[in-house]
Amino acid sequence: MKIVHIITGLGDGGAEHTLFKICKYDTKNNHIVISLKGPGKYFSLLSKIGIKVYCINFHFFSIPKFFFLIKILRSLRPNLVQTWLVHADFLGSIAARIAGIDSIVWNVRYSNIQIGKAKLTTIMVIRLLSILSYFLPQKILTVSKKAKKIYEGVGYKRNIFKFIPNGYDLSILKINNGERIKFKKKNKLQNHVSVIGNVARYDPQKDHFNLLKALSLIRSKNLNFVCILVGYNMNKNNVELTSEIKKLKLSNYVKLLGQSNKISQVMNGIDIHVLSSSYGEGFPNVVAEAMSCGTPCIVTDVGDSAFVVGKNGWIVPPRNVIKLTEAIEKALKEKNTKKWNKRCNRARLRIKEKFSISKMITLYNNEWIKVYNKNKKNKSTLKFN
Repeated sequence: MKIVHIITGLGDGGAEHTLFKICKYDTKNNHIVISLKGPGKYFSLLSKIGIKVYCINFHFFSIPKFFFLIKILRSLRPNLVQTWLVHADFLGSIAARIAGIDSIVWNVRYSNIQIGKAKLTTIMVIRLLSILSYFLPQKILTVSKKAKKIYEGVGYKRNIFKFIPNGYDLSILKINNGERIKFKKKNKLQNHVSVIGNVARYDPQKDHFNLLKALSLIRSKNLNFVCILVGYNMNKNNVELTSEIKKLKLSNYVKLLGQSNKISQVMNGIDIHVLSSSYGEGFPNVVAEAMSCGTPCIVTDVGDSAFVVGKNGWIVPPRNVIKLTEAIEKALKEKNTKKWNKRCNRARLRIKEKFSISKMITLYNNEWIKVYNKNKKNKSTLKFN
């Protein structure tokens, strides 16, 4: 089949990363990508693997750009349109229907729809989509069980949802002692010091300040550790973050590394990964990526974090510094024991069994084929009648 994906943008995000993996690993279909915004991180990555990408540079009220989108869809004549993220679900599926395309599938990932935490325009679009979900898409794919409940709660059509968790390439994300050594050497980390890691952009929902407070309490217990913070705006230029680190007397215990494209090296280089988010998570990739590399995780019970971890890590309530501190302390004390080695192996095994890239691709293909065949059958019936 020829499948056109319409996505809000191609920046550094979970939806963009999953779309890239589908285009890279799915050999059964011909994939084309339309970004409503301009080129981002994944534009060049998609182009390198031979995927045709259109960037529209769309502004929300740009009528000419909307008709240009319709024109592209009519010229491509895809068998199915898969939209990603709420604005693309809205604009992309309306454009697809006007272009005469019946096979439309939405992808729901955004779980931060609380007033005060999400943009008002985004909340308005979601309310409109809850109505349009009864008329436009034949299927709504969701990466998160939590997101499914949230969207059903705001009025989305219930019986067309399908949960498909993210999948991971375990030939890339794997236990690699060589990468571990490189990471420690590059960042001047001593082997006897436990390394706590947090991979997340600087954003209120990631709740780095609660993590820092927990680290401050850990420091007072004389436990030996260093914490690595990786992600967008996690650097010395972030005045707000660096001020908090100094205030809590953590300057010698926290390293800010900024963004990294070597996620396997990072996850191998750390001993424990902590996801400290207070809200807004769907299916957190960093947790599965850490576990794929045999790195146990501590997570707050937000989104599907607890589901990903299962019984292989520690789950604590969000915004609870005492519980987070206790979990980090337990993990640090368990490290270098036989129990720890078993936990590391079980973490990777869970990702292998539940969240492989091949399983994800198969599930997407199954849903696309069902939608396409159903519409094809309906058209044949109408033609015959």
